[in-house]
Amino acid sequence: MCSSNAGRQLFETIQRSEQNTELVNFREKRAESQQVEDKYLDVLEHGKNVAKTNDVMVARLGYREVATHYGCAYKNDGYRVMEEMAERVPGVSYKESRTLSIDDAMGVGGHHIEITFAHPDLAGWMRAHEANAGGN
Repeated sequence: MCSSNAGRQLFETIQRSEQNTELVNFREKRAESQQVEDKYLDVLEHGKNVAKTNDVMVARLGYREVATHYGCAYKNDGYRVMEEMAERVPGVSYKESRTLSIDDAMGVGGHHIEITFAHPDLAGWMRAHEANAGGN
Protein backbone atom coordinates (compact mmCIF):
# COMPACT_ATOMS: atom_id res chain seq x y z
CA MET A 1 0.00 0.00 0.00
CA CYS A 2 2.84 2.37 0.81
CA SER A 3 4.46 1.88 -2.61
CA SER A 4 1.17 2.44 -4.45
CA ASN A 5 0.66 5.67 -2.49
CA ALA A 6 4.16 6.85 -3.44
CA GLY A 7 3.48 5.87 -7.05
CA ARG A 8 0.22 7.81 -7.08
CA GLN A 9 1.93 10.87 -5.58
CA LEU A 10 4.68 10.69 -8.21
CA PHE A 11 2.08 10.36 -10.98
CA GLU A 12 0.15 13.38 -9.66
CA THR A 13 3.34 15.41 -9.35
CA ILE A 14 4.29 14.63 -12.96
CA GLN A 15 0.79 15.50 -14.14
CA ARG A 16 0.87 18.83 -12.27
CA SER A 17 4.29 19.68 -13.65
CA GLU A 18 3.13 18.96 -17.20
CA GLN A 19 0.12 21.24 -16.70
CA ASN A 20 2.39 23.98 -15.39
CA THR A 21 5.06 23.80 -18.11
CA GLU A 22 3.52 26.74 -19.93
CA LEU A 23 4.00 28.85 -16.79
CA VAL A 24 7.72 28.17 -16.59
CA ASN A 25 10.32 30.25 -18.37
CA PHE A 26 12.90 27.59 -19.20
CA ARG A 27 15.65 30.09 -20.01
CA GLU A 28 15.64 31.32 -16.43
CA LYS A 29 14.11 28.18 -14.90
CA ARG A 30 11.68 30.10 -12.75
CA ALA A 31 7.93 30.33 -12.65
CA GLU A 32 6.31 33.37 -14.15
CA SER A 33 4.25 35.19 -11.59
CA GLN A 34 1.60 37.85 -11.44
CA GLN A 35 4.03 39.85 -9.32
CA VAL A 36 6.44 40.04 -12.29
CA GLU A 37 3.62 41.21 -14.58
CA ASP A 38 2.64 43.85 -11.99
CA LYS A 39 6.22 45.11 -11.93
CA TYR A 40 6.23 45.32 -15.75
CA LEU A 41 3.07 47.43 -15.45
CA ASP A 42 4.85 49.76 -13.02
CA VAL A 43 7.65 50.26 -15.57
CA LEU A 44 5.11 50.77 -18.38
CA GLU A 45 3.18 53.33 -16.31
CA HIS A 46 6.41 55.26 -15.72
CA GLY A 47 7.10 55.08 -19.46
CA LYS A 48 3.61 56.39 -20.17
CA ASN A 49 4.27 59.37 -17.88
CA VAL A 50 7.61 60.04 -19.60
CA ALA A 51 5.96 59.91 -23.03
CA LYS A 52 3.14 62.21 -21.89
CA THR A 53 5.59 64.72 -20.36
CA ASN A 54 7.64 64.79 -23.58
CA ASP A 55 4.50 64.71 -25.79
CA VAL A 56 5.74 61.66 -27.72
CA MET A 57 4.43 58.16 -28.41
CA VAL A 58 7.73 56.38 -27.70
CA ALA A 59 9.37 56.43 -24.29
CA ARG A 60 13.03 55.53 -23.81
CA LEU A 61 13.98 54.20 -20.40
CA GLY A 62 17.49 53.42 -19.24
CA TYR A 63 18.40 50.57 -16.95
CA ARG A 64 18.35 52.77 -13.82
CA GLU A 65 14.78 53.89 -14.46
CA VAL A 66 13.70 50.33 -15.23
CA ALA A 67 15.46 48.98 -12.14
CA THR A 68 13.93 51.68 -9.94
CA HIS A 69 10.34 51.24 -11.16
CA TYR A 70 10.59 47.44 -11.32
CA GLY A 71 12.00 47.40 -7.80
CA CYS A 72 15.29 45.62 -8.55
CA ALA A 73 17.60 44.93 -5.63
CA TYR A 74 20.61 45.81 -7.79
CA LYS A 75 20.70 48.48 -10.49
CA ASN A 76 22.32 46.13 -13.02
CA ASP A 77 19.24 43.88 -12.76
CA GLY A 78 17.59 46.55 -14.88
CA TYR A 79 19.34 45.00 -17.90
CA ARG A 80 17.77 41.60 -17.22
CA VAL A 81 14.36 43.21 -16.81
CA MET A 82 14.76 45.24 -20.03
CA GLU A 83 15.61 42.07 -21.98
CA GLU A 84 12.70 40.15 -20.42
CA MET A 85 10.24 42.93 -21.15
CA ALA A 86 11.40 43.12 -24.78
CA GLU A 87 10.76 39.38 -25.12
CA ARG A 88 7.41 39.29 -23.32
CA VAL A 89 5.65 42.63 -23.76
CA PRO A 90 4.42 43.81 -27.17
CA GLY A 91 5.67 47.25 -28.15
CA VAL A 92 8.81 47.03 -26.00
CA SER A 93 12.20 46.73 -27.68
CA TYR A 94 15.69 46.47 -26.22
CA LYS A 95 18.11 48.78 -28.02
CA GLU A 96 21.70 49.86 -27.93
CA SER A 97 22.05 53.51 -26.93
CA ARG A 98 23.94 55.80 -29.29
CA THR A 99 25.01 58.34 -26.70
CA LEU A 100 28.02 57.85 -24.48
CA SER A 101 27.26 58.45 -20.84
CA ILE A 102 29.24 58.19 -17.64
CA ASP A 103 27.69 54.73 -17.21
CA ASP A 104 29.20 53.59 -20.51
CA ALA A 105 32.64 54.77 -19.39
CA MET A 106 32.25 52.75 -16.20
CA GLY A 107 31.42 49.60 -18.17
CA VAL A 108 27.70 49.69 -17.51
CA GLY A 109 24.99 51.36 -19.55
CA GLY A 110 24.76 51.58 -23.29
CA HIS A 111 21.28 50.01 -23.61
CA HIS A 112 17.72 51.14 -23.09
CA ILE A 113 14.21 50.00 -23.84
CA GLU A 114 11.82 51.79 -26.13
CA ILE A 115 8.15 51.50 -25.33
CA THR A 116 6.00 52.23 -28.38
CA PHE A 117 2.60 53.18 -27.02
CA ALA A 118 1.09 53.20 -30.54
CA HIS A 119 1.82 49.44 -30.82
CA PRO A 120 -1.54 47.74 -31.58
CA ASP A 121 -1.10 45.01 -28.93
CA LEU A 122 0.43 46.97 -26.04
CA ALA A 123 -2.77 48.59 -24.76
CA GLY A 124 -4.54 45.21 -24.79
CA TRP A 125 -1.64 43.54 -22.97
CA MET A 126 -1.72 46.25 -20.30
CA ARG A 127 -5.51 46.05 -19.89
CA ALA A 128 -5.42 42.26 -19.58
CA HIS A 129 -2.68 42.32 -16.95
CA GLU A 130 -4.26 45.19 -15.03
CA ALA A 131 -7.50 43.16 -14.94
CA ASN A 132 -5.57 40.13 -13.65
CA ALA A 133 -3.91 42.27 -11.00
CA GLY A 134 -7.28 43.59 -9.91
CA GLY A 135 -8.65 40.07 -9.59
CA ASN A 136 -5.86 38.85 -7.33
